[in-house]
Amino acid sequence: RTPAFRTQVEARQAQCLLSGARNHPDDLTRLDGELTGPGIEAAHIVPLGRPDLWSEAMVSAVRASRSERVLRNAPYVDNNCVENGVMLRADLHKMFDRFFWSVHPTTRVVVVFVPIPEMMEYHGMKVDRKPRGFPPAKIWQWHWEQCVIRCLRAAAE
Repeated sequence: RTPAFRTQVEARQAQCLLSGARNHPDDLTRLDGELTGPGIEAAHIVPLGRPDLWSEAMVSAVRASRSERVLRNAPYVDNNCVENGVMLRADLHKMFDRFFWSVHPTTRVVVVFVPIPEMMEYHGMKVDRKPRGFPPAKIWQWHWEQCVIRCLRAAAE
């Protein structure tokens, strides 16, 4: 996890994707450039520690979502790019990493696969993809498929 990744994701979307929380009290000193509080984290959709999962289709989707100016400045696209991240409250981040919930790649509707009471309020919520640099559907598709596979595997067992 790099500070540059958090800075880029936070600049695009300065609150939790689901809860909208910024959790930064006005009387708390902010770190240089920090927009949100310590309970909000920049989450990688495709794990940073698994560059082998980063496909050419994801690279193409990121490039297609970027303007020519951005491409000239950053020709190499890896899984630490801003398009592979979202801001999440720390507890939602942990559940996201464990594939308890995901965002449908085309409808952008949140689906909770493991019915934890704290998560159910977000089930069926539609996320806003307006911010420039929002993760393309191809990246969400990878996470979605991991949730479905784990859900089917659990049902089979």
